[in-house]
Amino acid sequence: MKKLTTVEQMLLRDREEEERLAALHAFDLMDVARDESFERVCRLVASRFQAPVAIVSLIDKDRQWFLATTGFSAGEALELESSFCAHTIRQNGVFVVDNARLDPRFADFPVVKGEGALTFYAGAPLCTESGYAIGSVCILDTVPHRLTPDDQTALEDFAALIMQLIGRQHLLKRVDAVSGLPNRTQFLSDLQGLIQADDSRKRVLVTVDALDTDWAHRLTVAEGMLPFEAVLRDMASRIQAFIGTGIKLYHVMVKGFAFTMQMDADEARGFLPRLVDWLRRAPISEKLPMVPTVCAGLLEFESGPETARELLRKGLFALETARQKGQPYAYYNHQDDVVFRRLFSLLPDISSALKCDEVFLVYQPRFSLRDGAHVSAEALIRWNHRQHGFISPAEFIPIVEKSSLIHSVTDWVVERVVTLIASTGYARDKKISLNFSSRDFYGRNVADVIAQRCAFHGVDPAMLEVEITEGEWLRSSAGVIEQLQQLRNMGIDVAIDDFGTGYSNFAYLHKIPANILKLDQSMIFDLEHSAQHQRVAKSILGVARDLGYRTVAEGVESFGCLEILKHFGCDEAQGYFLSRPIEEARYFQQAAQDRFPLKAG
Repeated sequence: MKKLTTVEQMLLRDREEEERLAALHAFDLMDVARDESFERVCRLVASRFQAPVAIVSLIDKDRQWFLATTGFSAGEALELESSFCAHTIRQNGVFVVDNARLDPRFADFPVVKGEGALTFYAGAPLCTESGYAIGSVCILDTVPHRLTPDDQTALEDFAALIMQLIGRQHLLKRVDAVSGLPNRTQFLSDLQGLIQADDSRKRVLVTVDALDTDWAHRLTVAEGMLPFEAVLRDMASRIQAFIGTGIKLYHVMVKGFAFTMQMDADEARGFLPRLVDWLRRAPISEKLPMVPTVCAGLLEFESGPETARELLRKGLFALETARQKGQPYAYYNHQDDVVFRRLFSLLPDISSALKCDEVFLVYQPRFSLRDGAHVSAEALIRWNHRQHGFISPAEFIPIVEKSSLIHSVTDWVVERVVTLIASTGYARDKKISLNFSSRDFYGRNVADVIAQRCAFHGVDPAMLEVEITEGEWLRSSAGVIEQLQQLRNMGIDVAIDDFGTGYSNFAYLHKIPANILKLDQSMIFDLEHSAQHQRVAKSILGVARDLGYRTVAEGVESFGCLEILKHFGCDEAQGYFLSRPIEEARYFQQAAQDRFPLKAG
């Protein structure tokens, strides 16, 4: 055999060390430091050898990290220059130092000097199945030990036991405890290897949501976790049966699964509907005779620069698209993803936008259909972002409503409107209408907020109107009803916005202290040309009038529509035909003069 040169030997050692460190880091062992199972083994080692000190440690590039210690305190890590164990991993079998004071390699170690010096050392390497020594288990003492062959075998057995614990913990971190499938950590690791491979074949990433979120929550509340977990295991079996055992299935979310397949775009378009149809076909079990509310998402991908985390995110976006649209499946759409991500990127800018006039209000006047008088205006929030320009309220308001910023935004609107009413001499017989989200009524009292701001600025609360959207939240909370009643007691009108959609129901209206119904513009659209729309609108307006509600039509865009609504007995209207939303200063100027053209630009 050819003898290696000095340089070749150095290169070989460097490569072997890189491989050893890779084996160490692959276990993610720093996350299991100071685990009680290692502490127990450490105490057993000290007891077996009657040694005052026992240590289980890992040897990194330049430090020794302690997994467990008995009778020894040196923080979390030790420099390798002062480490016996750094030598242990270079040996075969047990490494013994009878008297470190007499060994020039160790004589200057801090633990070897002074009173109570630890001069005896014996350690066994912690070796992976591939033979890489990633650490050691050792004993230290102030007096020498005479280790028999049985003692050395025992120390090696302890090392093997510790490696089994490390392997088991590593496995548990990569396997889902409920389904027994490889988890998200393993999926990301496998996916990263797949996209880094030199392979130009087209693949798809499929994500599956096993259960509707609301149904899953109700199931766990009613029956506990065991039935829910049984459903997940059943769904995992169904998916695996459909895709075959040759494809690896992963459990990547609480109730979500993922897998990858080699497949082109045309195949993918036919595959996803067949998968969902298979999963939705039969009841989950005899005890839960329901058709699974499964939905799925699909992302096409190839090897390239994108990370596994980014690909999984895109796959989950496709799944979320299906959920949000109420569809059984959806394919990843880049443009939709860009819009969706932009919404979340805007949230951090809201607070600063409120302070620097990026956010502002416009006002859409409302008119009486009896005499054409201007009676009120709806305050509408707008955002001219310093970077993105004008952002539609349809984009940012839904996100704000679901965030912790909703109170800040609403408070800003209330303060702005009340301040302007006070400073512009706004007519007392006119009102400004404010939109409130369902989230505004939780965590504080809306009536108190308005009362405080009105008192501070000397404004009569009766000059305001509060608009709320009908829904389940309105009927299910006594606290919300109480706040609305307080608003009515202050003289503030309460309007139910978008009436005619969603939970529209006259039967429950008597429980809500509202005095205005605003018909949703979907009912007003095409009113001139649709007999069906006319019958519905006429019926609703008639019942509302009989029940004592003032009615408002939104979205009026033609004279013909206006005449029909007036004939049906609608009280008020707003819409582009009457006036588009008006810039703040201009609106208050026109309101002071009580002059409004039929259509304002």
